Amino acid sequence: TSWDTRTPKQLGAAREAGVRRQVVDAVGPFSPFWRARLTALGRTPASVASLAGIAELPAVGERDVCPDGDPAGAAALVLQAGEAGYALHADGPSLRKALGRRLAAPGSYRAVVEADTRPTSYVWAGQALRFPVASTRSDLDIVARAGARLWQVLGLTLADVVISALPAESTALVQGLSLAALGAGSPLLAPGPDEVAAALGLVAATVLVLSAERAAETLQDLDDAGAPLTSVTTVLLAGAPYDEERAALVEALQAAGLSPVVLAIHVPDGHRLLWGECRQSAGATGLHTYPDLELVQAVDPETGEDGGSGVREVVLTQLGMFGSALLRWRTGDLADAVTDAPCPSCQRTVPRVVGVRRGALVPELNLRGGARSVDLRAVASALSGRPDVADWRVVLGRSARDGADELLVHLAVAPGADGSDVAVAVARDVRLAAGLLPTQVVLADDGRLPIGAGVTRRVLG
Repeated sequence: TSWDTRTPKQLGAAREAGVRRQVVDAVGPFSPFWRARLTALGRTPASVASLAGIAELPAVGERDVCPDGDPAGAAALVLQAGEAGYALHADGPSLRKALGRRLAAPGSYRAVVEADTRPTSYVWAGQALRFPVASTRSDLDIVARAGARLWQVLGLTLADVVISALPAESTALVQGLSLAALGAGSPLLAPGPDEVAAALGLVAATVLVLSAERAAETLQDLDDAGAPLTSVTTVLLAGAPYDEERAALVEALQAAGLSPVVLAIHVPDGHRLLWGECRQSAGATGLHTYPDLELVQAVDPETGEDGGSGVREVVLTQLGMFGSALLRWRTGDLADAVTDAPCPSCQRTVPRVVGVRRGALVPELNLRGGARSVDLRAVASALSGRPDVADWRVVLGRSARDGADELLVHLAVAPGADGSDVAVAVARDVRLAAGLLPTQVVLADDGRLPIGAGVTRRVLG
């Protein structure tokens, strides 16, 4: 059965098997972070090694792994399997190969173990803080295999020639694009943003990759420079574009007299696999995922728990990867839905993430102390469930005085609590959780809190 046309029963069975292998045979025994976390939760790997079990596991993010802001804490995510433990997590063919070689040449067993378990590549991830994500050789093989699938979803072939205008950075997005082209057999040129116009003059590119944040501006610059763009039939927006970013690019393309298909590709923070929109939908049905390589779920963005209503935070579990291990990882992306329904455009029966707002929970704010990314999940964690607070709102806004961004915390104090003491305690706890003091803590004497549209139900902006 093809990876993208499985029945619900087949998908369920594949997911159950994938989760069990990942948790019981790899993550549980060999990841220091997850071993300690499961112990602290009073759980065993076997108790969470199913779809039902893992859904009960509290979602975690970068602040859980690096609570003091030190990126060195991310090392505990990496599977650390030695020669003695290799047999516990290796798949059958790899294990037979290793044992067979051990009989022929004792030193070769270690080489096989290291090839399968030793990280060989690192990329940077993180939003409020930066930390490395490790990949083994077998992980990179999976990324390339997923990339070949991505080409199918995007409607590309090995005849397509790709030019990337992305910065030459050590990120999962840049690495994933390179391995996707390799896996699909397509030529890829990644000259860096300043040399894209020259590269377009050398080859007749059919695919142009642009950063979603600067896509319209980059396209206008290329057109102004006289770069030949008429051969481009597909523009890939890297990084789940917001509606206004996609609209601005379409307008720039029309102004240049071009009408390529515009599709999005995206790697959620911490992940290593590229998701993409199907060509048949022209981007209307969401990002398509890989059910045998990952488990994609959604949680309440304020609590990290299942339940709640409205927009949800995307969380994911990687399957079959043995570098940095992610279980129920909070990506910081919001989505309208994660659906298993077949895509109405391409009919693929893979989970789709619809209405993604990349990094919405960790926006960059231009505060008076300088620009910085603020983890709104950490702010919410300092406010949710407090016995001294009846309700709360976080309001992101801009100061009328100097134009600086502000983070205001509005509180409805619980009956019997002293408002001044609560305000001081809340400010302290927000600083501990998110690394910054609120611009102001506002007490709602009449119990009325701000209303309006926002990032989440109680975070307004």
